[in-house]
Amino acid sequence: MGSHASCPHCGYFRSWSLRRHHRKCKRCRREWSPHTLHPIAGFRMTEKQWLSIIDTFLRDETIKSVTEECALSYVTAQHCVLSLRTAMWLGTPPRFCGTNEADETYVGGAWKNKALHIRKQGTKRGRGTQKQAIFGIIQREPQRVRVWLVKNAKGTTLRPLVRAQVRRRSAVYTDGHKGYRRLKQMGYHHEWVDHDAGEYVRGDVHTQTIDGYWGMLKNHLAAIGGIRKKHLHLFIGEHVWRYNHKDLTRSEQAKKLYRLLL
Repeated sequence: MGSHASCPHCGYFRSWSLRRHHRKCKRCRREWSPHTLHPIAGFRMTEKQWLSIIDTFLRDETIKSVTEECALSYVTAQHCVLSLRTAMWLGTPPRFCGTNEADETYVGGAWKNKALHIRKQGTKRGRGTQKQAIFGIIQREPQRVRVWLVKNAKGTTLRPLVRAQVRRRSAVYTDGHKGYRRLKQMGYHHEWVDHDAGEYVRGDVHTQTIDGYWGMLKNHLAAIGGIRKKHLHLFIGEHVWRYNHKDLTRSEQAKKLYRLLL
């Protein structure tokens, strides 16, 4: 994220300027400050030390590796990794154009690990599930993705995110979810495939690119395991950032991530 490019709570890109350098989001109406959200605040480290920590983190994501290889205490390494993941989450890509795909999915732990009162309600799939809903948009060329945690998959929740991230007159391909049906009225070239009718590809219209990304993201989260809900956005933000910068060398990624901390 730039100085105040988008709201850290909902991702919307328009906000009001308040006193003492605070901002107020025009959509969720929550206040925030670039200073209080500054990832590097409170650390007394040189650029060389940060680049060493970042390089270790990019190579091996564990706090233990950062502790051992950078000669830090576990608490300091934990705070450093948290700052890096925060910077990754806030480091949103520029607005998309061209051809894009949008879709929602759900992430959460195994059903057997859910609280008893949730398990008693019975297992559900799709938009009625108890899992966390996430919404994503992927630009095909050059391939970039952005993901939000959302409270539900209603059109009133998803359409403002499309408006915030995708330039008008761009192509947006989705599934047959009715919440997307007004995208054409909003100025987008919108087409969809009807998964319920067994249609998954129609010429250039499909959502297979973002479906493939969902598979990678879920495998990544499952490999980590035990993620608290309050930290879920940080692990998703890390995966998104790594995906968006996968064409860079690790040295280039480290320098770019360090600039996000400043």
